[in-house]
Amino acid sequence: MKPNSFKYSVLAVGVVAAMGISTAANAATPNTTGGISAGAAPITNVATANYSVAGIAQPNVTSNTVTVSVSETANFALVSTIDDGSIGDDIAINQTATPGGTTTFTHALTNTGNVTDTYTVNTTGNDSALVTATPDYALGTAPVTFTIVQADGTALTPAQVTALNGQAQTGTLANGGTIRLQPGTRANLSYEAATPAARNGNDKGVGTLTATSSFFTANLPANATLVNENQTIVRLPTFKIAKTATSTVDLTVANPQIAYSIVVTNVDTDYSTAATDIVIRDVLPAGLSLPNGTASDVTVTGAGTATISTVGTRQAINVAVANLAVGASRTITFTVNVDRDQYTAANSSVTNNAEVYDKFVGAVSPLIAAPVLGTDYDILDSTNNNLDMTRVPAAADQANGAGIDTAGVTNFTRRAVVVSNPTTREVPPASGTASQATHSTLITNSGQDAEGTNTNPLTFTIADGGNNGAVRPVTGPVSVTYTPPGNGAPVTISLQPTVAGGNTYTLDSTTLPTAQFPNGIAPGGTLAINYNVSSGNVDAPATVADAAAVGSTETSVVTLTPAGINPPAVTSVTDTTNVRGLTLVKSQSLDAACEATVATSTFVQTTLNAAPDQCVIYRIQATNTSSTALGFNLNALTISDLLSNFSAGADLVAGSPATSATASSTAGTPSATSTAVLGTNFTIVPQGVGTLTFKIKIKNDR
Repeated sequence: MKPNSFKYSVLAVGVVAAMGISTAANAATPNTTGGISAGAAPITNVATANYSVAGIAQPNVTSNTVTVSVSETANFALVSTIDDGSIGDDIAINQTATPGGTTTFTHALTNTGNVTDTYTVNTTGNDSALVTATPDYALGTAPVTFTIVQADGTALTPAQVTALNGQAQTGTLANGGTIRLQPGTRANLSYEAATPAARNGNDKGVGTLTATSSFFTANLPANATLVNENQTIVRLPTFKIAKTATSTVDLTVANPQIAYSIVVTNVDTDYSTAATDIVIRDVLPAGLSLPNGTASDVTVTGAGTATISTVGTRQAINVAVANLAVGASRTITFTVNVDRDQYTAANSSVTNNAEVYDKFVGAVSPLIAAPVLGTDYDILDSTNNNLDMTRVPAAADQANGAGIDTAGVTNFTRRAVVVSNPTTREVPPASGTASQATHSTLITNSGQDAEGTNTNPLTFTIADGGNNGAVRPVTGPVSVTYTPPGNGAPVTISLQPTVAGGNTYTLDSTTLPTAQFPNGIAPGGTLAINYNVSSGNVDAPATVADAAAVGSTETSVVTLTPAGINPPAVTSVTDTTNVRGLTLVKSQSLDAACEATVATSTFVQTTLNAAPDQCVIYRIQATNTSSTALGFNLNALTISDLLSNFSAGADLVAGSPATSATASSTAGTPSATSTAVLGTNFTIVPQGVGTLTFKIKIKNDR
């Protein structure tokens, strides 16, 4: 505050004259040149003397008169001594306040005149016309403590102490109390401005401290009062809680677990302050528990101490943090076990919240099971917004501001559905429709939710492996066989493809009839996909090229894609189709005397050296290459050897054609015509062999 300077002289006739008036009473910098002054009654002094000579009194003697002119100057200054960026002005701004607490303001009241003056000191609310801020609340009145020192801040001299003349050197002034200052001394003033307990972060308070000069009041009232403005801002920690969790957990595994991370940050705002002695708490939802139930399960990054307590029947993780500076964070990580019996509903989930407790004064820890607002904590920030008692503006908390919080949400999947049971089947080179191979790929629901419903639909595709152009899956409807859990009675239906003639199929409440599938594929149920694979031309090979080669193979891939809520992973199986059929092997044996039998002969496929009139026994073996487990019979088999193959050099030995077959197969009928040696109407079982033998004699007269 600028000072008021006032010179005042008391005239003999009681006239008051005012000169050199200072500027407005709320100016900022002390002014030592103005003031109010006037000539006071002069001090005149005349000395007299009397004496005697030889005992005889002599006349009194009067001296000349001397005059002293007295000039009294009233002057004082009131300034704020708080370092708010500008010490010594008339305002203190942005001083930290806490709800329910007080903020200390300090001022210096200095008598810069040459007369002792008395000042009335007041603390006021924000009702002064001189305040510059728009307050949210008034600071109110309060007593003021004081200490009188010299104007430069040093202690009073002994003479100044003596001259106090009853004025205490230190003490407390009630609001409106007075203090008397000698010239060249000052009073260091201090008072505590209260902030109402209900105030919130960023709220601003304004009040004033005034000093009113008695000297000015008597002689220039308009300039008698100086005003200092005091401003507070409520500073509170603003917590941002970022909690993350494993997004999806499969409850069908042996030991389902959730990994959590909690990051608590004291974010930087215009009104932030450090958080001290706070507690971060996570009360685990029912069905979740720490593996060991001890603090060893919890990792705290940064200074902080974890303890485990119980809230009702639930475990609680408490992390005490002594100090969390503005901008600083603490990270807490842990893993919990999941009790599957607590989450039996389909597509269930769990939301885990975290909380931060803080007190305006004192420590929160140890935090009791049911903390009481105002007793155990003053601030509660939670990822459950309904619990928040943050005392900070919404714009900096949940309304997309710096302190927005996120909970940890985990979706549980009780679904476990896979396609399995890869199969191997066999087809002849040309299957037609009757001899197609049928694969039976199995869909198993080992989860806890129904599958193949509108909520949890399934899609499967049957794709050609692309290795063998003459073997491929048959498109169109497929047969599916449902076996309910507990080995219930199987149900078989025909399932149409999603696109006519295609190989994509959907299982839902529409495609699976309600009567047979009241709840889709129930947990524990299986669904066999029965689809066919053909070879060659489906009707009949038009040419040999249309048939598949015996011994060749092809694959087909069945892929199951679950949809709906929290779908399990896509699975697939690869089925194999092998082409099996007839192989024909011809071998020969030399019968030099033309007397050997088939049973006693040794057959080779290499070249024989024979002489005229010697014999050769031919053996033709037809083998069914299909497997015993998967194969098929070769029916109406005819083995033929044209006479023209040997007639130029040999003659068929009459009566030599014969047939045989291995066990379970049927030998054909041997015969000879004018053109061929035949074995007709063989039936050859899988891995069976049918044989045609005959003998020729080398001509002697070729």
